[in-house]
Amino acid sequence: MARALAGMPLEFKDGKLTMRKTYPWVLLLSVLGCGQSDPAPGNTQAPTPSVTAPAASGLEAPKQISPEQAVALAHELIQKQDYNAASQLLAQAIQANPQLVEAYTTRASIFSEAKLYTRAIRDMDEAITLEPENAKFYNTRGYFSLLLQDNEPAMEDFNRSIALDLEYAQPLNNRGLVHISLSGSHKEAGEFKEAEDELASAVKQFDSALKLDSKYVDAHNNRGFALSLSKQYDGAIVSFSKAIEINAKYVNAWNNRGQAHALAGHHDLAIADFTQAIELQPSTMEYFQQRADAYVAAGEPNLARQDLDHVEWSYELDALNRQLNAEPKNPQNWVARGQHLEKVARWDEALQNYADALKLDAECIAAQVGRATVLFRQSKVEEALAACNAVLKTSPNRDAASLRGDILNHQGQYDAAIADYKLAQRFDALVAQAYVKRAEQHKASGDIQQASVDMVQAVRMDPSLRSQAPEVPAEEAPVKVAPGAFPVEAAAAAPIESTPPATTQPAAAEPVAP
Repeated sequence: MARALAGMPLEFKDGKLTMRKTYPWVLLLSVLGCGQSDPAPGNTQAPTPSVTAPAASGLEAPKQISPEQAVALAHELIQKQDYNAASQLLAQAIQANPQLVEAYTTRASIFSEAKLYTRAIRDMDEAITLEPENAKFYNTRGYFSLLLQDNEPAMEDFNRSIALDLEYAQPLNNRGLVHISLSGSHKEAGEFKEAEDELASAVKQFDSALKLDSKYVDAHNNRGFALSLSKQYDGAIVSFSKAIEINAKYVNAWNNRGQAHALAGHHDLAIADFTQAIELQPSTMEYFQQRADAYVAAGEPNLARQDLDHVEWSYELDALNRQLNAEPKNPQNWVARGQHLEKVARWDEALQNYADALKLDAECIAAQVGRATVLFRQSKVEEALAACNAVLKTSPNRDAASLRGDILNHQGQYDAAIADYKLAQRFDALVAQAYVKRAEQHKASGDIQQASVDMVQAVRMDPSLRSQAPEVPAEEAPVKVAPGAFPVEAAAAAPIESTPPATTQPAAAEPVAP
């Protein structure tokens, strides 16, 4: 039987003790569902009414099934994450057969997953009434009380579970968690001696659980926590290491050991542990923040900055996702997400976001330019150029002109590139390099005067190039203007049809799938 109710593994978070579940909640069902549909000893059940299976069950049409079949079907619905239908089906099963224990325990697990712990406890009350000698049921009910931080009833249930089954390791582990919770309460009240005593008691409980099951990974992890809270970091690291030895993918132990290493001043080891936690669970931003702290302590501020930038980028992505979920029909939300993904070179995802925006609005200029930008970054130069030409053929746009300038610059068409940069009102180091390259072409052809003019322009945009043209007089560089929408007067003064040169045949824009 799978061991799901192993107790809550613990973590440090914001300097405080945090309980975190690490097992898939469906395993809870497998534990609670083993052999629990049998009636309690001495009960004689009359034939029970049938249950109507919901349409969501996947059956072709609603049909009458037995309460036991309803529980089995509820498990299938849970696997499909259709919790509402499963809960409704279990309610019917309970109404049809109030003696069906597994219906209560299965529904309790659903309530627990939804954090409706009080309702989960009520269902476990019913299960215990039907099977009062079942040690697992007391452990489960105590576990739900512990999630509510209701320590007294939790301890009573764990004690009862242990009394019913002396070989049952899980309630020993969970009783240790109660001691840790009590330690926190004493510490908040300033009762530090009592807090330390509770931590010592917690370690003893974990040791007892490990005597029964030496590979009880949660108990090793939790024992490390209790020792960490007592500032016994070396012992804590040993316990966390044992958990990792048993299960190398146990992310909480990697994170916890990293924090213990950090508190002990082993910053390089902390960085290594946080890195492993990140590899196992890259969506958890706390691991990046903790590694950033360790980088700072290790004298690596630049690496710390990278982690913090990633955290900031991830939070911004989360905000964009929420906005997108709220307004999925707004193409600008897809464009914003695509632009954000571009920042970290997630080109395929960004391209898909721009395609989604264009499905909603085929004339969305920002999406068209974004698509062209990604194509260029993916070295699909001709496709990118065709996309820019398609935009600029219909309307002047500074972003499209700027990007087309980069494409033409990349192709060595410096006259056309510089023309586009002028239209985009862009003055930066890349533009300066285009002038330098054109100056070299003029010089090679013998046009020294035009080469000199181009070098003057290049140095004005990028003064660091002065060493390449010492004859250019010192001159204040113009203010750089970021690409953006064309002002009306700029469009009128410089019609876009003047570029690219006649030698370049604009390709047709790719059709957008509906």
